[in-house]
Amino acid sequence: MNGKDSRFLKGAFTLALAGVIVKVIGALYRIPLYKILGSEGMGLYQYAYPVYAIMLTVSSAGLNVAISKSVAERWVLGKRKAASRVFRISLVLMAALGFAGFVAMFSMSGWIAANMAKDLRATISIAAISPALFMAAVLSALRGWFQGIEEMTVPAVSQVLEQVGRLLTMYTLGAMLLPKGIEYAAAGATFGAVVGALIGVVYAAAAYFRRTGGWALDEDGPDEPWGRIAREVILTAIPISLASAVFGIAEIIDLGLVPGRLQSTGLTPEEATTLFGRLTGGAFPLLNIPTIFTGALQMALVPSISGAAVLRDRESIVRRVRKALGITVALALPAAMGMYVLADPIPALLFEDWEVGRVLRPLAPGVFFLALQQVTAGILHGLGRMRIPLVNLAWAALIKAILTYGLVGNPSFGVVGASIATSVHFGVAALLNLLAIRREIGDVLDGPVMLKISLSTGVMSVIAGFTYGKMQALTGWKQATIAAIAVGAIVYGILVLATGAITMEDLQSMPGIGRLFRNRKKE
Repeated sequence: MNGKDSRFLKGAFTLALAGVIVKVIGALYRIPLYKILGSEGMGLYQYAYPVYAIMLTVSSAGLNVAISKSVAERWVLGKRKAASRVFRISLVLMAALGFAGFVAMFSMSGWIAANMAKDLRATISIAAISPALFMAAVLSALRGWFQGIEEMTVPAVSQVLEQVGRLLTMYTLGAMLLPKGIEYAAAGATFGAVVGALIGVVYAAAAYFRRTGGWALDEDGPDEPWGRIAREVILTAIPISLASAVFGIAEIIDLGLVPGRLQSTGLTPEEATTLFGRLTGGAFPLLNIPTIFTGALQMALVPSISGAAVLRDRESIVRRVRKALGITVALALPAAMGMYVLADPIPALLFEDWEVGRVLRPLAPGVFFLALQQVTAGILHGLGRMRIPLVNLAWAALIKAILTYGLVGNPSFGVVGASIATSVHFGVAALLNLLAIRREIGDVLDGPVMLKISLSTGVMSVIAGFTYGKMQALTGWKQATIAAIAVGAIVYGILVLATGAITMEDLQSMPGIGRLFRNRKKE
């Protein structure tokens, strides 16, 4: 790898480290919250999030990536003032979209609760989280600037601060409002997203002013017209927004179909809400955990590949894509297999609910496919092929909707059908993206590396399952679960390093501990 390749990986690892911290904090608040609210309360809490997530993606996610892409394309050519101008115009656009999203979601909260969630108690939670759309849009613009110039520390720190603020608010308001009723406690918990985003905005804005000394960098040169920049960013953002909504779309389909289809099998609204809470409040968060790094890798890939594309450096593009896909498989495949092998005890350990494992196991393949979809979409966006992931996602969403409707409405499957449909959804989207990348730049999968990762994963899975089975009889299932995870991770780490699937250069790119490997190399 050259220096720029290493920088792109270091940025991805920095964002991933922040993602790990955010997820750990998320586990800290979600586990006690699940215990406080129970599965019914978590169902009310989760009813607000799919709508929020999809509206946030539409109003923020695409523009975030579009900003980083447009900034990177100018920054790599030395056009600092033009890059700053892109940010300022995009900030105005995102603030306007975020405010419009807030107004729309707040005013439609009752309709969403009645017609989608099928539970009017969710109205308060949906309304409470709606102001976060405006805050998150502004924060995404600020993060997009720093990602575009490949300085990932500020976006990483802002993520952690946002989550800490969210945690503190959720605990405080959840506890205070619980005596008023479960729906008020759930609404207090959702409002944490508003406070957390506000804290992130304050930090990132201060960092921007420190970095630039004002709204624009003081450099000579003609200004690009606002209209041209706005058109470029919007046309880039629209397909990215929709294509980046892969998980949000999955949740929206589930919200619109699962509760109603469960009730069609004879379940009461309360029973359907409980099952929906296990799916979205118990299984889905675990599905997301292994994608911490791949989500960060996607963010780092877009400006990195965009910059190389502007310079017409095809060799760098292929090298970075191959490295990104190799690392994605190296992380996501063992995570998926580990989730499958330990699908029952992991959620029982975290949520004290063994029933979550029933919906988690069919989601395990989705762990791998979701990670692959994220990274392949980022690659295509970096290559300027904005619409391809969107079209692929549309086909995948159609298949998911058909499967969800049919399987969940069948008493033999029930809520498990939603898990199966979700895994298929991510798998179709990932496969179509991979085929598109192959058409664009050729074969980018490193066969020997993939084989080494697959063999290492197979050995890890067998050892993890064996460890759990043996230790369960000796120490109990809780200790056995922790031991199986630890042993599996250690065995897998040793195998991928011994086989060369993960290289010393990859380790040196990691923030913090990367210094240890660089120092070792010098010695």
